[in-house]
Amino acid sequence: MKHAKESGAVANFFCKLYLSYIPNKRDNVKQIIIKVFFLVSLAVLIVSAGYLTNYFLYGKKQESIIDKSREIWHSDVSDTTGTDEKSAIEEMLESNSDFKGWITVPGTNIDNPFFQTTDNEFYLNHNQAKQKSTYGALFLDCSNTLTAEKQDKNLVIYGHHMKNGSMFANLVKYKTLSFYKQNPIINFSTLYGESTYKIYAAFVLNASKEDDDGYVYNIYRNKFSDEEEFDKWYSEAKERSIIDTGVDAYYGDDIITLVTCDYDFENARFVVMARKTRNGESLTVDTSKAVTNASPRYPKRWYEDRNLEYPY
Repeated sequence: MKHAKESGAVANFFCKLYLSYIPNKRDNVKQIIIKVFFLVSLAVLIVSAGYLTNYFLYGKKQESIIDKSREIWHSDVSDTTGTDEKSAIEEMLESNSDFKGWITVPGTNIDNPFFQTTDNEFYLNHNQAKQKSTYGALFLDCSNTLTAEKQDKNLVIYGHHMKNGSMFANLVKYKTLSFYKQNPIINFSTLYGESTYKIYAAFVLNASKEDDDGYVYNIYRNKFSDEEEFDKWYSEAKERSIIDTGVDAYYGDDIITLVTCDYDFENARFVVMARKTRNGESLTVDTSKAVTNASPRYPKRWYEDRNLEYPY
């Protein structure tokens, strides 16, 4: 008898639950509308919770892959017996032959390997393990040459601006003078050596010509025929820079250009440019004279979105 009562209580509970939340013939129009709205809201909540949980877990998985690489890179793992020593570069190349180097931006969580393949699409949606991933991986522009014999004068590296702050999201911190002053350098290594680079410009750029009167500043230039050509290109970067860093760049300097998405307007990019420390030059940067640029040059779309007159 006890089991029968318990069974009846359970059935009664579900019956009440059904009548309370599921539209039925006892309901009037108002009650049906309220229940339908509740059910739709509940479904949206469940789907959203599932999406966020999956996003969080996927992010954790992604970070664990990068963390493993960081452990290899920063400890320069080798066989403790000394019989089969492997450098960090060899370890990275074994895991992915597209490996080209490593980039660390102090003061951010950018401490990642970068890769290069024959197009600029693959690592947009594949991680460093070559698995499908919305995080992608940092990658060198496919048009760049980076070999033991030759290195382009400007290497362009891309990375996503992820909402959890991973990949290249932290580059936008260089919109702030105080952050730049604390973190004016980038540590950059390739298969062929490591160097310190000094940041000289950071700016918002349009990816589409339509957003700047049919013009896009060519951050992808990697060859310069003479000093005049380089100076013109360099001067425009300084004109656009949100911060007047006081760091110069000369014809012949090696440059890296870091690119990520920005949300100042649709399809915007944020760009950080740095040049290699010269022989005999201090590895540190005197940031005491760095100031916020009073009127950096933005794409036309930036001004239009703020109802400002386009001054160029």
